[in-house]
Amino acid sequence: MRHSLLLVLAGILLAACSASSNHGSGDDDGADADTDSDTDSDSDSDTDSDSDADSDADSDADTDSDADTGTTPPFFTAGCADGTREGFADQTLYPYIAGCDGAWTLPGIFEMPVSCDLEAGNDGLNPTGEGCTVSDLCGPGWRVCYGRDDVLLRNPGGCEGVLNGAEDPVFFTTQMSSTGAFECSTSAEATNDLFGCGNLGCNFSSNATAQELCAPLIMSSHDQCKGLRNDLYCGDWCNHLGKYPDLQNVWTCGSSTTEEALNVTKTGSGQGGVLCCIVDEEK
Repeated sequence: MRHSLLLVLAGILLAACSASSNHGSGDDDGADADTDSDTDSDSDSDTDSDSDADSDADSDADTDSDADTGTTPPFFTAGCADGTREGFADQTLYPYIAGCDGAWTLPGIFEMPVSCDLEAGNDGLNPTGEGCTVSDLCGPGWRVCYGRDDVLLRNPGGCEGVLNGAEDPVFFTTQMSSTGAFECSTSAEATNDLFGCGNLGCNFSSNATAQELCAPLIMSSHDQCKGLRNDLYCGDWCNHLGKYPDLQNVWTCGSSTTEEALNVTKTGSGQGGVLCCIVDEEK
């Protein structure tokens, strides 16, 4: 009987220990749950914070982007290196072609390299064009127009509009010359005279060959650029510089009557310069 009672008591003690053990295990699970909850809360908070930071960063980036859009240098649209046009002045009407006034001392019009860091132009840092070529008159992304096809592609009206914003008289040359007798061409063999747009020089619109091969670039320098000067006895039918007694000679084309395109320089501002065309694969 006593032995049975001891067995019962032992069973009670074992049950109590088991209950105490299970109760301790339940406390540990609760602690883990609290820890997980705190971790999740911190993680969510960090994520929200990061999200806000990213949002602010994106907002700042958008603001910077908008600001950059509004600070595009003027020469990218003006076409001229100095940021101002002296022909085809209305950039809305004539977005792909520009008349650029200025000087250059390195002779020639064909594919001339930039030589004075695009500082040429009547409003540029180098208005006398010292050490400059014709290419220094055109802004980044622009170049001296090749010839008639190049001009017509960028302005279907050809020379129409060139006097918009211009101060008379002006002549804006292209890279087109001729092999003589108005056989206009952009080939390397074509070096005779200059052809371009404006109202200074000799108008050959009445010549059938000029109309066929040169138009709309029917304004020409004529021999030794006498159509652009006042001292080479150009005929009265040309609108030469002799008709403007207050103006001095700035166009010089050397002594050859067949290589004006190789020898031309311009020693001062005014009276035009070059036609610049935008460099665009679609144009």
